[in-house]
Amino acid sequence: MGVGEMTPSWRIFPEGVPVRLLLERGDQAVKAGDLVSAGNWYFHAKRRGSVEGRDKARGLESQLEALAGQGDTDAKVLVAGLLLERGERLSHAASLLEAAAEGAAVEGMRELGFVLASGIGIAPDPGRANELYRAAAEAGDGYAAFNLAVNFFRGHGTGKNFREFTKWLQIAGNLGIPEACAVLGDQVAKKGLAADSLQWYLRAAKSSHVPAMLAAARCYRDGIGTPVDLVQAVRWFLSPLDRGNGDGIHDALELASSMTVEQVREAGQLSGHADEAELLLRGR
Repeated sequence: MGVGEMTPSWRIFPEGVPVRLLLERGDQAVKAGDLVSAGNWYFHAKRRGSVEGRDKARGLESQLEALAGQGDTDAKVLVAGLLLERGERLSHAASLLEAAAEGAAVEGMRELGFVLASGIGIAPDPGRANELYRAAAEAGDGYAAFNLAVNFFRGHGTGKNFREFTKWLQIAGNLGIPEACAVLGDQVAKKGLAADSLQWYLRAAKSSHVPAMLAAARCYRDGIGTPVDLVQAVRWFLSPLDRGNGDGIHDALELASSMTVEQVREAGQLSGHADEAELLLRGR
């Protein structure tokens, strides 16, 4: 990206943005003829568990391949991501990411780091992977910061370093990466800072992180770091249904038995699962 160019909005992690809005942004970009932006919005939705986002991204593949062939580095990253998702032409995907990273595409650096760390379609090189993660993280990529933190924690491609782990984890959390926010919630909870822990869980939960949804629900149910709030508890016990996960249903059903009809319906509306809330009422 040249000096003075604005950072594309899709490049900033869309913390807490509903999947529906991510898909709408992708659709709007398609109508505007901006296929790279569209593909990235659909990828954001896909990472949140949206099958529609995955399918819409795949629907752009041939057009993105054409752009990649013309030298568009961001298109190369998207095409590589689609190939990696399906486990197809892995060496070609790795070569696309090499070219994108050489072209200073931040997401290309991060994704090349991923394939190097795991040896997908390319010889594994975890040391170089960490160098790429660091470069991408320093350019503002939250997922690269999280991956770097994990590698410092595990000692993968580097020596174990808890200070560096904490540093990069905090950076990723501040950028709204849900996996990082959830880990920070766990860490803060261990220090007895329940209210702060809940806030980290909520940040992760609002970006579709299922374990954080369930952790937030339990906090509201049990009054940990917050007054007891059964509406919010049932809201977050129902929310994992967005990801096809029903682990909170039993807890939601148990709580619904002591709530008013209005409270259960409010929880259903907040979670986006009004129909399931009606089923909770029938099961009381």
